[in-house]
Amino acid sequence: MASSDRKLIVVSGFGPFLGHEAVNASWEAVKLLPEILTHDGIEYDLEKRLVSVEYGAVDEAVAEIWKRQPYLVIHVGVSGVAKCVYIEKLAYNHKFRRADNCDKKLANGTCELPNNGHANVLKTELDVDKIVAVVNENCADCVAPTQQPPHNDNLKTLSATRASKNVGDFLCGYIYLKSLDMDRKRSLFVHVPPVDRPFSSVKTSEILFSIIEQCIQQVVAFDS
Repeated sequence: MASSDRKLIVVSGFGPFLGHEAVNASWEAVKLLPEILTHDGIEYDLEKRLVSVEYGAVDEAVAEIWKRQPYLVIHVGVSGVAKCVYIEKLAYNHKFRRADNCDKKLANGTCELPNNGHANVLKTELDVDKIVAVVNENCADCVAPTQQPPHNDNLKTLSATRASKNVGDFLCGYIYLKSLDMDRKRSLFVHVPPVDRPFSSVKTSEILFSIIEQCIQQVVAFDS
């Protein structure tokens, strides 16, 4: 199939920032994804985009991505406290008070959206709970045992993914909000844990791939 005939999927990851100066686990996983994805016999172009941790860079990236009318957009960021991959259900529009890599902040911690104005919260219309259930079944070998105090021999097994309603108050939440404003049926945000805590970048990328496949199935259903 010619590239011009394939539908476009964009997956973004973030660059380094305070606390993750050496490497950002999101981009390490995203860049390992294939450039062409085949699902149910249909090929999709998968474009991987690195985004700087700056409000201006996010504005530019989101505008450029959606101008191309993508079939699906998935943003990926790192969470220093995550113990598995978190799939985010929503984004808030009143918490952006942290300065970015250029030491810039949003006035009043909020922004005016092109389509939804000053909406306080936007939710994805993708079924996150269903994605979590299927991906966890498909990635059953991606378990992450963690030690639970006070007994070091008491291990609790976490699944590969979990649903979340806490995308945060920084650029992760901001880029998600911006894309949800463009199309809530085709936008998702995923938080990944730091590299090797517990997943390697390869394993995290495999989980991301499974998430993308489930999103495609849902978007196909939306369009049918």
